[in-house]
Amino acid sequence: MRVSIVGPTASGKTRLALDISNRSSKVAILSCDSMAVYRYMDVGTAKPSKTELCGVTYSLIDLVDPDQEFSIAQFQDEAQRCEDEIDLTKTVLFVGGSGLYHSAVFDSLAIPPTDKHVREKLELELELLGVEVLFQRLSKLDPLASSRMVSNNSRRIVRALEVIEVTGKQFSSFGRGVAFYGPTSNKIFGLEVDTQVLDKRIIDRVDDLLERGWLNECQWLVEHFELSRTARNAIGYRELISHLEGSTSLDDARETIIKRT
Repeated sequence: MRVSIVGPTASGKTRLALDISNRSSKVAILSCDSMAVYRYMDVGTAKPSKTELCGVTYSLIDLVDPDQEFSIAQFQDEAQRCEDEIDLTKTVLFVGGSGLYHSAVFDSLAIPPTDKHVREKLELELELLGVEVLFQRLSKLDPLASSRMVSNNSRRIVRALEVIEVTGKQFSSFGRGVAFYGPTSNKIFGLEVDTQVLDKRIIDRVDDLLERGWLNECQWLVEHFELSRTARNAIGYRELISHLEGSTSLDDARETIIKRT
């Protein structure tokens, strides 16, 4: 059986999954967190501790070093490999906060190919020409894809143009987009938390991670790795590294982390 727990950050997804797994040896957890794939990024991603993971099958964390790019296609392949190795008598429990990664493994989302050089060229154009010019280009090449995204979402615009250039096909031809969820026989449980309660939980969570050494973790990471673009831009890491580089105060970094979360 395939089961998924979804919900916003700080809604308690991981805690619930661990509680379920501790009650039954017939449950295997697959993390769908895009940043938990990186080794040494432990505090800021709120990974379960070794004690919490004792006796629990918990896969798709600590897959690569933080100086490596890790694409969603790679994640999808790794998830399939992990799922194939799980005993058929067990329930596979998908848990995590990254919606796109969740769809990739739970809904078998079609992932178009990537090309580093094409993406770098487009990112340079973005820097020189601005997001409006690239969005207008996308609107001409693939009106349907452009209608599915916000006009200033530079990352998605670049990705769509990359796919068009690499494949010669419209980005929209690869599926109906991440906002579409087709029928499924899988079981999905959503955690709903009152907005005010969730806001307080997020503030408490950020403060707790800072107290547990998140800033020191960031300091260690930049001293030992040339962080990949993906790892460096992770929520919280980008802001704390900016503080370490002298670009912002710790208080301002904290506020931005809370807002982004």
